[in-house]
Formats: sequence, structure tokens, C-alpha cells
Amino acid sequence: MILSYPSFHSPTLQHHHPSLNATPRLAAIARSSPSLLMADRNHQPPRRQPPQDMSVAAEGYSVTAEDGHRGRTAAADDDGHDRGWQMWRQPPIRPPEKQRSSRVAWALVILCTLLATAVIVAGATVFAVYLIYKPRMPYLLVSDAQLLRLDYDQGGTIQYLEALITVQARNTNSKADASFSRVDLALRFHGADVARLRAAPFMVARASAAPLRYDVVSAGRTLGPDGMRVMDQSLKSGVVPLDLLGRARTRWRVGIFASLKFWTRISCRLHFFFPGNGTVMDSDRNTCTSRSP
Repeated sequence: MILSYPSFHSPTLQHHHPSLNATPRLAAIARSSPSLLMADRNHQPPRRQPPQDMSVAAEGYSVTAEDGHRGRTAAADDDGHDRGWQMWRQPPIRPPEKQRSSRVAWALVILCTLLATAVIVAGATVFAVYLIYKPRMPYLLVSDAQLLRLDYDQGGTIQYLEALITVQARNTNSKADASFSRVDLALRFHGADVARLRAAPFMVARASAAPLRYDVVSAGRTLGPDGMRVMDQSLKSGVVPLDLLGRARTRWRVGIFASLKFWTRISCRLHFFFPGNGTVMDSDRNTCTSRSP
């Protein structure tokens, strides 16, 4: 029986089976030793190597178990790297909770944007109205005053006082009428009320003024010690001071957009030449005005 093996030249295989290329010698051994031939029957020939392994063996390289393990490890690493690359490139799937929170965030952003836009539009509208109408505060002005009579005794009592005071309510708005209400003024001497000046509600046309002429009459007002001392000094100097204090409610409309309301307050001192003609000093005329906060 003749055994045939693949004919490839490998130093490793030739080292383990030196008799593969000596066919005549094998036949001679078979004739001389039949038992050896029976042993060869049980001998399994070397397995065919895959083409890749054969090419490696043919080129003179030896493949060991460590190299195979290293190759399998590298292949596993390559497979894991490929799977990681595929997982990285796969778009993430957002859970439903994150999607709901994202919708809420977008709704808040849109709401804030609308509010900011409304505030900007309102501010621009107010600024445009201000430029068009140029609103100004109505106010009170003392245009003239005169102390006609003053009777005072040494006991500190003002027996009789008469004065003429002209107060003008002015409206300098060129495009809006103004109203004055709750006018309440007080004429005082050194903190003591001498007379009260009031007026019913009235209107003042745009860019105009309305005069309020008060004929003030007071009698029987008693002064304190300090007031008596100041009155004696004033009569001797020929100048009697009287204080005018009070306030009024003003209201005017700016087009069709808004109605403005403010309190205007007045506080000033008027100096009268008395004894004398009783006129007020020129420095106090047209300078005693009210102010709005």
C-alpha cells in the first residue's frame, strides 16, 4: 500500500517526516517489516492547511499558538471597535420625559419673547405719545396780592385783616384741557391760620389760565408769644410777612390714551409793605408757584 501526501516544501514538515519524499525506500521497508506498515495505517496524515496558512508556511513563517491567540484578540478588538463606531453613529433616542421638558422650555421661550415684544411696543408707543403731545403739569401761580387793612392790638389779637390775593391756574399743554379740583389754600402768619381759601372744581382750556381772585377777610385771630413778637417787629420794620400754603388736584387727558392725575402743592411767603400802600414786593409777584411731585 502506497501513501500519498501533499507535495509542498516546508522545513518544519521535513524535519518531522524525513521519509515523505523517499517513496522507494518506503516500499522496501513495507516488504521487510509488515508490522511497520500496519502502524502507519493508524497514523493520521497531517491535515491540509487553509490556503492562507499554506501560503504562510510556504513563505517560511512559523505560526504558533500565541500568534493565533493574538490574532483572535486583534480580530475581537476590531469587531468591538466596529460595533462601538456603529453605536456612536446611531442617533440617540430621547426619552419621553426629555421631550416633554423640551416642549415646556420652548413654550417658556416663546412666552418670554412675546412679553418682551409687548413691553418694547408699549414703551415705543408711550415715547411717541410724549413726543406728539408733550404733556406738562398744570400749576398755580400768585400773580398779585395786596394787604388792604390790618388791625392789631397789644394783646396779640388780629382784630381785622383784609387782603386781595389773585391766584392763576395755568395750563401750558397745547393739546389737552386741564381740570382743577379740591383747591384748598391757607393764609398764615407765623404758623397761625388767618384765613382759608377754597374754590369749586373748574376747567382750564389748553394753553391758557384761569384767575382766582380771593377777597380775604379775617377777624379775632389770637397769636402766641412768638407770633406777637414777630408782629411787633414787622409793624416797626414796615413789612408784614404772610405765608400761603395749600394744594389742588389737577387732571388732564393725553389724547385718547391716558388720563393723568397729580397733586400740585404751593408753599411761599408774601411780603407786604404795611403800614403803607400794602402792595406785595415785586420779588414775590409771579414767583410764588406750585409744584407737582
